[in-house]
Amino acid sequence: ETSMWMVMLAMHLIAVEAFAPYATPHGGLSVPRCCYTHRLLQSKGTWKCAPMELRMGMLDDMRAANAERMAVNEGKNLIGSKYGVKTLQAFPCEILSVDWKADKLSGMLQENGVLGMQKVLSQQTCDQLLAYINADSAQSKADVEAGRVEFDKKFGGVNCRGKGVFGMRQDQWLPVEGLVQAAAAEAMKNMAPLLDRTVTAQGGLHEVSCLVADPGAPRQCIHADTIVLPSPQYPNASMEPLYTFFIALQDVEDDMGHTTFIPRTHTPDAHLLWNLGQKQKDNFIASLPAVTSSLKTGDVAIFDSRVLHCGDANSSLKRRVLFYFTLSKQPEWPLPNGLHGSNSILAADKSKWRVQDFHLTSA
Repeated sequence: ETSMWMVMLAMHLIAVEAFAPYATPHGGLSVPRCCYTHRLLQSKGTWKCAPMELRMGMLDDMRAANAERMAVNEGKNLIGSKYGVKTLQAFPCEILSVDWKADKLSGMLQENGVLGMQKVLSQQTCDQLLAYINADSAQSKADVEAGRVEFDKKFGGVNCRGKGVFGMRQDQWLPVEGLVQAAAAEAMKNMAPLLDRTVTAQGGLHEVSCLVADPGAPRQCIHADTIVLPSPQYPNASMEPLYTFFIALQDVEDDMGHTTFIPRTHTPDAHLLWNLGQKQKDNFIASLPAVTSSLKTGDVAIFDSRVLHCGDANSSLKRRVLFYFTLSKQPEWPLPNGLHGSNSILAADKSKWRVQDFHLTSA
């Protein structure tokens, strides 16, 4: 029998957490804090009894529906409402060979929190990696469904992913070996002057994964992948910028869903405003210019993990796959157990790799 206090508590958690500004870290794109409710009412990954499972299933559906409604409202009424949404400018990698131009682009990335570059991966590498990821997706899902692999050992949480265990959007972690390692090395080599100026050769690899958005994947809520440190909650913690590199493995057409960024929102002041009440938060989002990443095969959108962004809906009949990795001059995230950090990496590769390791890998 469902107790009234349990229903009231759960509804309160939905109402509060659905609008929580930070997301459970998963790298690249994040799970809203509303998913913490799921963890609070769960015991070691298994439900205590069938009635609780039924209640939680209903609550999960309500949370997801609420988040998707909020995402639709952001897209229709808030993002770009004052200044419009422009296309993120992408620069050819060749200009990085000129020192002053590499300095300029490095400064743009640090100032704006987002930068586009063209053709960091070849067509051949993209084709091969796309085939690998599609095969890995099918095998990994089968392994999870059969109980051979735990979901959170291979997949990260994603906000507005759709219904079901996997939904229509997955954060699928990849092993740093073979084709994946070679592709990361190729991209890093092509961006070497930029990396030298931002994360350095001694910088650490924090994430290696891919974002898969299948047809029907809903629009995401605006979110940041990591928090700003130091912060009021963690005044003694500090972290160098983490830069995530979203690389398209196919041309991303408009109806496949681009990534929308709100530049210059990776600062403490921007996060302070974003953490106000929902009305103030909406006004803040609406008041800022936005850009969208119209990536072609092999192009990359580089962004500071603290910058506000979201994945657009995939209303096409095609799967969209972005290969990504996250780098930082600071190899280790300062908070315990990756709290509020970028964590989309297999356990075997965590804290293992430096940028200089990939320069030594032949693509």
